[in-house]
Amino acid sequence: MLFKKHESVTEFIPTFLKDDRSALRKIHDVISRAKNHIYIVYPWITLGEEFVIPFENALSKNKNLEVYLITKLEKEDVLRRLHQLDDVERWKNIFGDNISIKYNNSIHAKMIIVDDREIIVGSSNLTGSGLGSPRKYEGIPQIEANIYTNESSAVREAMSFFLRLWSHKTSKEYVDDKYVLSCKAYNLSGIYQRHRKDFNKIVADEKIIISEDGTVKFTGILGYLGNKKAYISGKIRKDIAIKFIGTNERLKSSKIGDEVEISGKMGKVEGFREFTIKGFSPINRIINISSLKSGLSQIKLKGEIVNIEDVIELEYKQGTKILTLVKIRDDTGDIILELWDNIVPVNKIKLGIMFEIINGYTKVYDGELRLGLQKHDGKITLLGK
Repeated sequence: MLFKKHESVTEFIPTFLKDDRSALRKIHDVISRAKNHIYIVYPWITLGEEFVIPFENALSKNKNLEVYLITKLEKEDVLRRLHQLDDVERWKNIFGDNISIKYNNSIHAKMIIVDDREIIVGSSNLTGSGLGSPRKYEGIPQIEANIYTNESSAVREAMSFFLRLWSHKTSKEYVDDKYVLSCKAYNLSGIYQRHRKDFNKIVADEKIIISEDGTVKFTGILGYLGNKKAYISGKIRKDIAIKFIGTNERLKSSKIGDEVEISGKMGKVEGFREFTIKGFSPINRIINISSLKSGLSQIKLKGEIVNIEDVIELEYKQGTKILTLVKIRDDTGDIILELWDNIVPVNKIKLGIMFEIINGYTKVYDGELRLGLQKHDGKITLLGK
């Protein structure tokens, strides 16, 4: 009988700034053929359901298939959605006791070894952008280069590398200890964009205040703090976090794990709307009207009422709201002040009366700079003539 000699095959699999899923298809093929074990090293994983199919195909052939995964586990990566721990948790549910996981925060290698017979190694992460996804929310497809081979000496060297990494002191067991649990919080943006019902429930559970003017207030747990960026985790939902951009003196004096309050406005990020809060520039002193600009909060201001410009009734599902537009002035200029729901009855707004505002904010409406009162702590006091 003649036996066919094993033929070595090596393929170059790039992605190049376009919708090219050839690398992902190759990964699917290789994993689907697994019969005994799969060794995986990837620092960043965000493929979700796309990576379940090949595992299920392999399991259909051998229910005792074993998976060994080494990944990276840093809180900011998870909060920024560079790495989705729900993928790892999904794999745990699929394989049960047949999956072993470690994390190593020094890895940058990307590699899959199947049955000690074939490997894929290269620069692509298990992410949409790394594997040529056309979906905008996953980022622009990147330029990546990968190699597939079943050449025996290369596979042996790859196996040796994996086993050395698995047993190295920097590779830690992925168990639900304090460190791993602290990393399992996700930027709320993904839920906001694609699962609005879940988002609304989180808003209610966490008592996130979203005002009609787009101002957001949230009290949570400080999970990450950079120079101009922070992530605030939920108090009840430990698995979610809000990204905060800007300066906040209260955050600077806080440490990880402290309860903090943030406020600001939701802004556009990379061309689409995320639930990312951009903080106001705070004002803690009396400011002149001529110094006002868009995006300020905690404004203190004194002036004089010079005119009632308009009283507008607005119909909402919750009922009617009344907006009173008042022109105010100081020695440096004038501006329109928005007063909602008769916070000051119209019959008490007298021309020439002096006032003081605490915790005002600025906004632009139809190209015009306006002044408003922060919903929960904004105040106006009439001082008389």
